[in-house]
Amino acid sequence: MSGLWDSIRYFFETEALNPHGICLLWRPELIWTHAISDLLIGLAYFSIPLALGVFLYHRRDVRFSWAVWLFVGFIMLCGVTHFMMIATLWIPIYGVEALIKAATAAVSVITAAALWPLLPKAIALPSSAALEASLAERDAALVELRTAMATMVEMREHEARQKLLLDELNHRVKNTLASVQSVAAQTLTDTNGMDEARNLFLDRLMALSATHNLLVKREWESASLHELIDAALRHYGQPYAYTGPDVTLEPNLAVSLGMALHELATNALKHGAWRGSGRIDIALQQRNGSLDFMWRESGGPLVETPRKRGFGSRLLEKGIAAEVAGDVTLEFAEAGLICIITAPLSSRMRVIEAA
Repeated sequence: MSGLWDSIRYFFETEALNPHGICLLWRPELIWTHAISDLLIGLAYFSIPLALGVFLYHRRDVRFSWAVWLFVGFIMLCGVTHFMMIATLWIPIYGVEALIKAATAAVSVITAAALWPLLPKAIALPSSAALEASLAERDAALVELRTAMATMVEMREHEARQKLLLDELNHRVKNTLASVQSVAAQTLTDTNGMDEARNLFLDRLMALSATHNLLVKREWESASLHELIDAALRHYGQPYAYTGPDVTLEPNLAVSLGMALHELATNALKHGAWRGSGRIDIALQQRNGSLDFMWRESGGPLVETPRKRGFGSRLLEKGIAAEVAGDVTLEFAEAGLICIITAPLSSRMRVIEAA
């Protein structure tokens, strides 16, 4: 045991050794050139592994990080050997320097031995160009996926709209058939012969069709009262005029008012102002949250109060009154028929504000 201890003491013995400075004849320019150069090299050797260590700390996903840590140890030991070369310029501690060099040699051999088997795996890693191409393919696939998803959403929305339109169409058809059934029943009840019933029924169907055509232009969302008046009266070629604000009508309400206008116009043509050289004036007035609609005939033959109420009168006094949730009055004045419809404004009937 004492022999081993003596060997160790002898390994680190410095009394019989000279520092490197004596080999340089203690020339200051040589000594300080070596010292400063080794100092800068040693600091650089410590800076490089420090940077690598910070990188590995923040990027723990790096493959083969253990090999990088071996490289870090090797570079740090190389830096220590340069610091030892500075020390040995003045102090002959060659035993310590030898141990540090031996450790550096061991780590360098291990690092070199580990790097060569690792080299094929490192070469097999994808290049930056390959990674960019892969990312580009992924981005393109994501774009295609988003496009496909957007198309699927549009298709589902389209299917939902189609179902809604079909449901709405079924509802409209049922309402139209109910209107046609009612018109047919009332026409057959009020007429005496089939010829008269056929003509009246066709006229009323044409009036219903005119209102439907107007609603189709608006995609069955609403109808303008001014447009409805023109659609019902213009084709007669007789004088008429209307004043007052325009009104937006809900589709079902537009159908009912279209039929009412047809009945009023037919009555004016057979018994009222249009039988002679008279005219019809329609006035719309908004007041206190309600709308007054006045149909006034003038210039025609004298008017007599009918002995019985026909389909038109019943439609106005009962059907239209219930439809608009208001009041309808018919005044058979001698100068001409006056029909007044008073209805509260609501979501079904709104005044169009002037621009």
